[in-house]
Amino acid sequence: MRLAAVASYRLSGHAQDADLDAVVDHMARVIKAPIAVVNLVSTDRQCYPAERGVGAPDTHVVDELSFCAYVVAQGAPLEVTDARDDTVFRDNPLVVAGAVRSYLGVPLVDEDGVVLGALSVFDDVPRIFTQDDVEALQSQVRLVRTLLSLRRRVAVHEWDGRLLELQTSVLEAVATGRPLPETLAELHAGLTELRETSDGARSAQLSRTRSRLTQIAVASADRRFADERRARQDPLTGLANRAHLVDAGPDLTRSGAAVLFLDLDHFKEVNDRGGHALGDRVLAVLAGKLASSVHAAAPGAVVARLGGDEFAVVLPEMEEEAACHLRAELDTALVDQVAVPSGQVRVSASIGLAMASPGAPLDHVLHLADTAMYRLKLGARTGARPVAA
Repeated sequence: MRLAAVASYRLSGHAQDADLDAVVDHMARVIKAPIAVVNLVSTDRQCYPAERGVGAPDTHVVDELSFCAYVVAQGAPLEVTDARDDTVFRDNPLVVAGAVRSYLGVPLVDEDGVVLGALSVFDDVPRIFTQDDVEALQSQVRLVRTLLSLRRRVAVHEWDGRLLELQTSVLEAVATGRPLPETLAELHAGLTELRETSDGARSAQLSRTRSRLTQIAVASADRRFADERRARQDPLTGLANRAHLVDAGPDLTRSGAAVLFLDLDHFKEVNDRGGHALGDRVLAVLAGKLASSVHAAAPGAVVARLGGDEFAVVLPEMEEEAACHLRAELDTALVDQVAVPSGQVRVSASIGLAMASPGAPLDHVLHLADTAMYRLKLGARTGARPVAA
């Protein structure tokens, strides 16, 4: 509890506070000591929010040899007239070095009754301190307590403000669709900075904040991905839709491509005799066969449902001979005997093929493949026709 209270003041060295500096100046002047400190005691370490004569923001001394740690442990004033003759403190590094011979300190108790450290003076000669000296230090405890309390309130307010700014920034990133890795990196960096000035309770708060904001960011990214996927995917078959095909067109035909346009034969009869629910099942089954056959032959191909019973396949960089071979395979694969009331309907596909030269507009090539498909439906089967860009 005491160490958590010390940490809550977020002081690791000089506070750069003119009022605290004035306190140690007053202590040194009134008691006529070369060294005066406001000291916060952690495990084997003391930091000096204000000091005169030390010349360092902190020191590392084991508690067993520390004057100030002794004051904290006893919760009472401590006077050492000659540290060289003191069995407890004679091995203190400052005593051994001759920098300290005598000491006077009083407990620094905060507004919650926790002993944070000590107000202390040191001298480099043996010395007997007076009761007036003790009272001079004790008179400054209340002032230092008030100053530290104000600093803690300001620090907490600033900490809360930084956390709020971070939360706002992350939520804005989520709302504007910033990429998830960037959003999570900002969150991690911000929380790491705040954790450096956090006590136990605030660290727990940061962990909860991290978990909550991460969940929000990931869920939002998942929703955006799902929305984008729905916008570019046919909901019935799971294939790409016309919008996706149009957007991807320039990339698909950049180095030339083979384009297939498919229309199902006798599908209207399935709908008329078996109903649209049956028709949807047939579409889904044939779409699955189409996708698996195409991707087995050309993993980089895009298979799309254009609407109704019309499909398109774009095969980047595929040569005409290979495209004709694939079309022949699809002629066989895309056949289904569909049971309908009072009989069966044989569903198959008419497939038109057009070749796109590098950079050819995809919509133009689709139109040519569509035209070729209708010629096939009419029985005028012809080969593939090259298309100029």
